[in-house]
Amino acid sequence: MKKTIVRKLLVLTIAALFLVGLAACGAGPSGTASPSASAGAGASPTASAGTAGDLPETDSLVVGVYSGDWETSINKAALDEFAAETGIDVEVVPGADAEWYTKLQAANGTNVPYDLLILQPDTIQKAIEANLLQDLDESNVPNLSLLFDSVNQRFTKDDKLYAAGFSMGQLGICYRTDLVKNPPKSWADLWNSEYAGHVAISPLTYSAGLQFFWSQTEDGKNIDGAFNKLSTLKSNVSAYPDGAGAVQTLIQRGDVWMVPFWDGRAFAWQETDPNIGFVYPEDGPVAAIASWTIPKNAPNLANAYKLLDYLCSAKVQSAYAELSYYGMACKDTAYSDKFLAKAHVGESYYNALQWIDYSVATPNLSDWSTRWQNALG
Repeated sequence: MKKTIVRKLLVLTIAALFLVGLAACGAGPSGTASPSASAGAGASPTASAGTAGDLPETDSLVVGVYSGDWETSINKAALDEFAAETGIDVEVVPGADAEWYTKLQAANGTNVPYDLLILQPDTIQKAIEANLLQDLDESNVPNLSLLFDSVNQRFTKDDKLYAAGFSMGQLGICYRTDLVKNPPKSWADLWNSEYAGHVAISPLTYSAGLQFFWSQTEDGKNIDGAFNKLSTLKSNVSAYPDGAGAVQTLIQRGDVWMVPFWDGRAFAWQETDPNIGFVYPEDGPVAAIASWTIPKNAPNLANAYKLLDYLCSAKVQSAYAELSYYGMACKDTAYSDKFLAKAHVGESYYNALQWIDYSVATPNLSDWSTRWQNALG
């Protein structure tokens, strides 16, 4: 009888210790609640239940981000705090899609050099087709539930999600308010004769140029018609900028009066130049979204899940919006009144965006570039 009582006490003691261990696993690095229990504006960069599983624990993470202002803003909005609160060593690698994609292809799932990458839709599509990306779900990244459905649908294939939307850039018309008497309202206004010699159009090899071209294709259904329209725009065009710096120089100097470009960039320029204006065309701005992805066989997968969950939170996306002047993919993003006075954000606007079908555009880009040159060159 005594032995039986001792055995029962021993079992109860072991069970109690086991429950204490489970409770500790559900807390963050400082004993705080996991993101799954505190998703949204107050989310903290701590371990989520979905990352516990059988994934090996590591103490580092390699993140590919765009250089310049993009890197500065994401460090301030998220990465610095994430590293400080989790103790994870976050290595930030500035770069661009072409370089990252090439390295993922070369690695082919072995010794993958990155754990998390920010990518554009065309690269995401290629990477999905090449089986280079890890599919995502809410068990590992609970805050995916905070993202707009219209965005998630764009990166879903065979019922699997491969990218988490982040900054919702939109291509519209940037123009000089002091030089343009009648502000543009639609893409068609670029053809207005009063702007002859004062319009800039980027080539198709630059993303803003391809996005503008797509806006004229009737969602890819009338490519020939789009080139015919471009040929009639030639008399209005005086410059062909192939980068953000060139666009900024042209518009700020007044060398051109209007140019198809991104809303966030134009709003940022307004901070130092009140003569910069921006309009979302009535016939539909074009999506220019940057999204987070996890490469397949990422070496620090558990940490990648933790960081991605944090990046999807309203806390991070609200902070990044104010720094970058871009709308965000998180439904609960908090915007200042100043931001909302000029930016179009939310599902009603995002649903109206034109999205490039890269399965059509990518294989035809070389031919289209030649035709573009013939039409406008």
